[in-house]
Amino acid sequence: MLSEPTKGLALIIVSIFLLQLSLDLMQDHDDAEKEFQRECDPGYRALIGNISSIDSELCSELDRLRSRQAIEFITSLASFVITGLVGTVMVLPSNEN
Repeated sequence: MLSEPTKGLALIIVSIFLLQLSLDLMQDHDDAEKEFQRECDPGYRALIGNISSIDSELCSELDRLRSRQAIEFITSLASFVITGLVGTVMVLPSNEN
């Protein structure tokens, strides 16, 4: 059976991989946010000179994508924080007598 510090180190390693996943998902969410803004924000469209009508079906799809990507990012970030903290606590020496 694995010792507590070994399990803690494994969790810290997992959290490092989750950090990279979180960064990738953050970029995906940012891209979806920019796409939504480009296609559906009237103020932004006016600034860039796009005066065509807004496609409500496309905006609905982009809004769903944007929301899903935000949930995925927040979930991965929470997992990163939790595994990192639990792993660190497991690695630190306990004060058992």
